[in-house]
Amino acid sequence: MLFFHRPFFSTSKEAACFRKKLQKYAASWLIAATAFLVYIEPVKAKSPPEKTAPTDNNKSFSMAPLDNWFDLGVEWPDLNKTDSSSETVTSPDNGLSTASNKKQNSPIAVAAQKKSSVSESNLGYHYTVKIIGLPPREHIWQTSFNGLSTLYSTRRKRANIAQIRRRIRDDSENLTALLQAGGYYDASVESQLTPIIEKHKIVIQFSVKAGQLYRFADIKINGLEKEDTPKLGLQKIYPLHKDDPVDQGAIISADQQLEKELGHQGFPFAQLSPPDVVVDHQTHSGSLVMNVDTGKPQKFGEIILNSNGQALDTHHLNEIARFHPGTPYDSVLIDDLRRAVVQTSLVSTIQLKPVADPNHPNVTNIVVTTEKAPLHTIAGTVGYGNGEGVRSDVSWTHRNMIKPEGAVTFSGTLGTRDQGVGASLRQGNKGARDRILSSSLSVVHTKRRAYDARTATLSGRFERETNIIWQKKWVWSVGGQFIASDERDNGYYSYGAGHHQYLIAALPGELGYDSSDNLLNPTKGVRISAHASPEISFLHKTVPYIRTQIDASGYQPLGHNIVLAGRVRMGSIVGSDSSDLAPSRRYYVGGGGSVRGFSYQAIGHLNQNREPLGGSSLAEFSIETRFRFGDLGLVPFLDAGNLYTSTLPQMSGLRLGTGLGLRYYTSFGPMRVDLGTPLHRRPGENRIGVYVSLGQAF
Repeated sequence: MLFFHRPFFSTSKEAACFRKKLQKYAASWLIAATAFLVYIEPVKAKSPPEKTAPTDNNKSFSMAPLDNWFDLGVEWPDLNKTDSSSETVTSPDNGLSTASNKKQNSPIAVAAQKKSSVSESNLGYHYTVKIIGLPPREHIWQTSFNGLSTLYSTRRKRANIAQIRRRIRDDSENLTALLQAGGYYDASVESQLTPIIEKHKIVIQFSVKAGQLYRFADIKINGLEKEDTPKLGLQKIYPLHKDDPVDQGAIISADQQLEKELGHQGFPFAQLSPPDVVVDHQTHSGSLVMNVDTGKPQKFGEIILNSNGQALDTHHLNEIARFHPGTPYDSVLIDDLRRAVVQTSLVSTIQLKPVADPNHPNVTNIVVTTEKAPLHTIAGTVGYGNGEGVRSDVSWTHRNMIKPEGAVTFSGTLGTRDQGVGASLRQGNKGARDRILSSSLSVVHTKRRAYDARTATLSGRFERETNIIWQKKWVWSVGGQFIASDERDNGYYSYGAGHHQYLIAALPGELGYDSSDNLLNPTKGVRISAHASPEISFLHKTVPYIRTQIDASGYQPLGHNIVLAGRVRMGSIVGSDSSDLAPSRRYYVGGGGSVRGFSYQAIGHLNQNREPLGGSSLAEFSIETRFRFGDLGLVPFLDAGNLYTSTLPQMSGLRLGTGLGLRYYTSFGPMRVDLGTPLHRRPGENRIGVYVSLGQAF
């Protein structure tokens, strides 16, 4: 070994000379080492290979498989097992089909394969999947397959050949199992993979041979022939019959339906054995045998509350329930109670469990277990309408301040034409199911084209209310109002009307019928409501009168995503001329909830300053076609209406507005934006009206 010690040089010239010699020696050593390696490598190549297999010192792990790599999507190959893949690869050049497990051993093929592997690993392939030969109702089979398919769920991502082949094998098995579960027990599936090199794409095709559909030759339900259950006719209720397909999904659904029907008929503790299904491949048929133990018919006992936080008490639950002790047991009434408790918004979770009464035979108590929900809510809304301007509302609610179900709300309104504050109390299920008792106090300032009013209102209302969870066909309400208002009549101000103070007492009532299928987005059915409010105005002049209004709307589906909707409204004030009434109690026409295309209150008689005078009767009509495209929709519409000074609407001089609406459908209802314009527009009228709100126009 050589050691170099750092020399000490007296001059820089000597140091430079030393560095040159050192570089020369290093280069010589490098050339010599390279030549030696080149010389000994051929010698190693000529040496004969060892005949003995290499050994592994760690015998216990010599055959251990390698771990799977995360997200590779392909299992490590078993080197002791030959490839038995059955998919076929079609050559893009000559269309010949070759088995995918044939080996290509030529040097050119190996080189091409290496090149392809490099390209494939960098880019991968896009692919398309098609299925041919599906049984009838192909779209249903296709939808079911898509829900199981790995190829479908990853179709937007590139994949290499190994990953694609693995997915093909899995999906072939899934498709075969799906067909067999649907009654095609002889079904087979073949797959074919066709690469399109120039497009860097692969076409995958599944060819289905469904075979014959297996049908039930015999169905037997044991245990429904007891003496105390012949009237039930459950043998007839069971939805599967002879000659029906041996469909596993239908069998599961039938079991659930039978169990539900047993609960409906008064047997909450019925036991159903797993159905025994036997398939005969010779006759292409099947048989089903199931044993049922119904137990004894039960009656309702007590409601037992097991609540965390006591959001509700037992007495109130008995008021909500539509059953009482001694009523024959019915699981439908249990579901009804569950929905009613959810509607209170006082619980976050609820469980209702039938439990046999240990002291009374054939009596079932209902144990209600709940978790209390957060009781405070802060809400806000923002809206805009022509003639109404921008308006924002905010509210704070305690949903159970006065137990039970006594919700107290404080609210505020701020807008370009509306300002105000209010407080309300709403008591749900008051004294009986679906009865709402509410009271409110509000102070508001309202500016409209027709009037400017500062109003304080005290009101009470008792009603049967409909809601999204439990939509009702019949609703009604009765109530009372006491109103103190200072109002400026803009329409008659030019004639000396000016400011007036009003004290008004009213007894409003309403009756409504609703057969539509959805509160916020109806697609079929009708709605009809009639409103009447006897009122008397005091202070500077005593004026008795009755405000009446009838609304009707209908909805007719024209296709899968097309609905034709129409609306009619008629209103009349009986007993007094409109000029003797407070401006806020008159009728007005125009705006987003009336005739779109016009500003709020813009239709009807106007003074010389184009300010509305209001009227004693009105007539409005609307028709629109609702087209839906996924979460979006378009709604062309035509509205018509007019305001009259007579007691009854004259149906003359109808003003027309038309336009187009945009809908965005959410889980709770559609968001609405309508753009309208008046037909035969008059001087001073806006060209475009914009209306934004939640829900359809009607």
